Amino acid sequence: MGEAFADMLPYTLGLIVSPFPVVAVIALLVSTGGRAKATVFELAWLVVSWLVLLALTALLGALGAAGHGGQPAWLSCLVLVIGLVLLAVVFAGARRAARRPAGEAPRVPRWIVAMDAMTKPKIAGVATALIVANPVNLAALVGGAVTAGRVPLSPLQQAVLAAIFVVLGSVGVLAPYVLTMREGGEERLARLRAWLILHNSALTLLLIAVFGLLFLAKGLRGLLS
Repeated sequence: MGEAFADMLPYTLGLIVSPFPVVAVIALLVSTGGRAKATVFELAWLVVSWLVLLALTALLGALGAAGHGGQPAWLSCLVLVIGLVLLAVVFAGARRAARRPAGEAPRVPRWIVAMDAMTKPKIAGVATALIVANPVNLAALVGGAVTAGRVPLSPLQQAVLAAIFVVLGSVGVLAPYVLTMREGGEERLARLRAWLILHNSALTLLLIAVFGLLFLAKGLRGLLS
């Protein structure tokens, strides 16, 4: 299990550095009743991430990804295709960014503006959407699942491994809490929020590119070995 976790570690970067989940937590923390709302987001984020990772790992195990001397050919092909798709997303995103007028300020998504007025079920829904609909977070979980799914583990070991992965990957969304405990925390949160929104596109494309290359390398290594 330790070796599997070591191989999964690079994919935690997607969960840690992904900008919008952190922005969402900041938006909640500076709102009325912010700590309680942010806690709902955090719990939903942790539970849904864990369930998605566990489900993907179990699915790959059921399909025969584990128990082989090497990575099955079908899994290598799947990983290779995922890598190519991610790199295509990066290319398309870079083209859109190149066409954007110079100096144009990024738009703040409406759901971020509306977060301070959201009910707790809606906040949990946003956390879920940021996991399953965000290419960075989803790629991180798929990468972790592909790595864990290749190793023959018991259901309990899979659950523990997935939990450790998700908790470690949640460092980014937990970090704003630390800032609120220090003097001038709200001002720091506001600056961090503005910076993340400004650089969201660049950070997202960079992370997707990194994951695309990781998937591509893993797929090619599996096919050529």
